[in-house]
Amino acid sequence: MEPVNENSPRPAKIQLCEQALAAARPWGLEAEVMWSALNAAAEANEHGKSFEQVLDEAMAEWDLNEEGKGQ
Repeated sequence: MEPVNENSPRPAKIQLCEQALAAARPWGLEAEVMWSALNAAAEANEHGKSFEQVLDEAMAEWDLNEEGKGQ
């Protein structure tokens, strides 16, 4: 994920969600990435994952991380 814009009026976590959705959009996988993120978030406290780690995991599940980029 890219760094958030500290000067933006949008909260950092909202910016991270938008980055994840933007990466998923070209392949129509927005709902799938959010579903994966919600599943990962349900376990996040148990495993000590951050919000960004949950989104990264969700994107990787759909090959939308840096290595895959939807390919």
